[in-house]
Amino acid sequence: MDQISYEQWWRLHVRAARGESLDMAERAAYEAGLAHLDAEEKTTWGDNELMLLRQLRSEVERLELTHAQLQSKSQRLDRQIWTLEGAYMSLTGLELSSQNYAASPV
Repeated sequence: MDQISYEQWWRLHVRAARGESLDMAERAAYEAGLAHLDAEEKTTWGDNELMLLRQLRSEVERLELTHAQLQSKSQRLDRQIWTLEGAYMSLTGLELSSQNYAASPV
Protein backbone atom coordinates (compact mmCIF):
# COMPACT_ATOMS: atom_id res chain seq x y z
CA MET A 1 0.00 0.00 0.00
CA ASP A 2 1.47 3.34 -1.00
CA GLN A 3 1.62 6.30 1.37
CA ILE A 4 -1.38 8.15 -0.09
CA SER A 5 -3.58 5.05 0.05
CA TYR A 6 -2.45 4.38 3.60
CA GLU A 7 -3.26 7.93 4.69
CA GLN A 8 -6.73 7.65 3.16
CA TRP A 9 -7.23 4.29 4.87
CA TRP A 10 -5.95 5.68 8.17
CA ARG A 11 -8.54 8.49 8.14
CA LEU A 12 -11.24 5.84 7.66
CA HIS A 13 -9.70 3.73 10.41
CA VAL A 14 -9.74 6.61 12.88
CA ARG A 15 -13.36 7.33 12.08
CA ALA A 16 -14.31 3.67 12.46
CA ALA A 17 -12.37 3.42 15.73
CA ARG A 18 -14.28 6.42 17.07
CA GLY A 19 -17.53 4.66 16.29
CA GLU A 20 -18.48 6.90 13.38
CA SER A 21 -20.53 5.22 10.69
CA LEU A 22 -19.01 4.83 7.25
CA ASP A 23 -21.09 4.74 4.09
CA MET A 24 -20.98 1.64 1.91
CA ALA A 25 -18.14 2.90 -0.30
CA GLU A 26 -16.08 4.02 2.71
CA ARG A 27 -16.75 0.74 4.52
CA ALA A 28 -15.66 -1.23 1.42
CA ALA A 29 -12.47 0.86 1.09
CA TYR A 30 -11.75 0.44 4.81
CA GLU A 31 -12.23 -3.34 4.70
CA ALA A 32 -10.13 -3.66 1.52
CA GLY A 33 -7.33 -1.64 3.10
CA LEU A 34 -7.50 -3.72 6.26
CA ALA A 35 -7.28 -6.94 4.24
CA HIS A 36 -4.35 -5.53 2.27
CA LEU A 37 -2.46 -4.56 5.45
CA ASP A 38 -3.14 -7.98 6.98
CA ALA A 39 -1.80 -9.67 3.84
CA GLU A 40 1.33 -7.48 3.94
CA GLU A 41 1.88 -8.40 7.57
CA LYS A 42 1.53 -12.12 6.85
CA THR A 43 4.02 -11.80 3.99
CA THR A 44 6.44 -9.93 6.24
CA TRP A 45 6.14 -12.45 9.06
CA GLY A 46 6.80 -15.77 7.36
CA ASP A 47 6.97 -19.12 9.13
CA ASN A 48 10.69 -18.81 9.88
CA GLU A 49 10.29 -15.41 11.48
CA LEU A 50 7.37 -16.63 13.59
CA MET A 51 9.37 -19.65 14.74
CA LEU A 52 12.28 -17.37 15.65
CA LEU A 53 9.90 -15.06 17.52
CA ARG A 54 8.49 -18.00 19.49
CA GLN A 55 12.02 -19.20 20.33
CA LEU A 56 12.99 -15.73 21.52
CA ARG A 57 9.84 -15.50 23.64
CA SER A 58 10.65 -18.86 25.21
CA GLU A 59 14.21 -17.70 25.93
CA VAL A 60 12.93 -14.51 27.58
CA GLU A 61 10.57 -16.55 29.78
CA ARG A 62 13.45 -18.85 30.76
CA LEU A 63 15.67 -15.87 31.59
CA GLU A 64 12.90 -14.24 33.63
CA LEU A 65 12.62 -17.43 35.68
CA THR A 66 16.39 -17.53 36.18
CA HIS A 67 16.34 -13.86 37.21
CA ALA A 68 13.59 -14.50 39.78
CA GLN A 69 15.54 -17.46 41.19
CA LEU A 70 18.71 -15.37 41.46
CA GLN A 71 16.84 -12.56 43.19
CA SER A 72 15.44 -15.03 45.70
CA LYS A 73 18.90 -16.48 46.32
CA SER A 74 20.32 -12.97 46.74
CA GLN A 75 17.69 -12.15 49.35
CA ARG A 76 18.43 -15.39 51.24
CA LEU A 77 22.14 -14.55 51.21
CA ASP A 78 21.43 -10.99 52.37
CA ARG A 79 19.49 -12.39 55.35
CA GLN A 80 22.30 -14.85 56.10
CA ILE A 81 24.89 -12.04 55.98
CA TRP A 82 22.75 -9.92 58.29
CA THR A 83 22.46 -12.84 60.75
CA LEU A 84 26.19 -13.59 60.65
CA GLU A 85 27.12 -9.92 61.07
CA GLY A 86 24.78 -9.73 64.07
CA ALA A 87 26.37 -12.83 65.61
CA TYR A 88 29.86 -11.44 65.02
CA MET A 89 28.90 -8.16 66.65
CA SER A 90 27.37 -10.01 69.63
CA LEU A 91 30.52 -12.06 70.11
CA THR A 92 33.11 -9.33 69.59
CA GLY A 93 31.28 -6.08 70.19
CA LEU A 94 32.73 -4.87 66.94
CA GLU A 95 31.05 -4.09 63.68
CA LEU A 96 32.41 -5.56 60.52
CA SER A 97 33.85 -3.26 57.91
CA SER A 98 31.45 -0.53 56.88
CA GLN A 99 32.02 -1.49 53.25
CA ASN A 100 28.72 -2.34 51.70
CA TYR A 101 28.20 -5.53 49.81
CA ALA A 102 25.94 -5.48 46.80
CA ALA A 103 22.64 -5.94 48.57
CA SER A 104 19.56 -6.26 46.43
CA PRO A 105 16.50 -4.21 47.25
CA VAL A 106 14.12 -6.26 49.35
